[in-house]
Amino acid sequence: MSALKPSDVRRSFSPEFKWQVVQESKARLLSASALARKYDVNTNQLFRWVREAQLGKALWVRRAHGEQALPAASTPFLPVCVQATEAPPAVHQGAITVSFRSGHQLVLHQATPDMLRQLVVALSC
Repeated sequence: MSALKPSDVRRSFSPEFKWQVVQESKARLLSASALARKYDVNTNQLFRWVREAQLGKALWVRRAHGEQALPAASTPFLPVCVQATEAPPAVHQGAITVSFRSGHQLVLHQATPDMLRQLVVALSC
């Protein structure tokens, strides 16, 4: 059984700590790499925290400001059954045959009224 090295353990930082580091980076007293070395974090991690703080949408930013993660629901969820108000369009079982002067025939099976309307418009042009 091997013991874990400090580099093998994933560290987690509190929202307050992240906020403090971001505020210190905004002051620009130290370079980003010097600030990362000071707090023993990766420079890429520091840049990510700064970017998340600028956007303000990260959960840790809201927690650092003391906001709740999600607002409390004012009304509880009520399950509702919904039924369709319109009947589905009826499918006609007949077939329509359109004969052209050239002798060709077009057979439409299960034609809907909308399909017939489009056919009449196309043939009347």
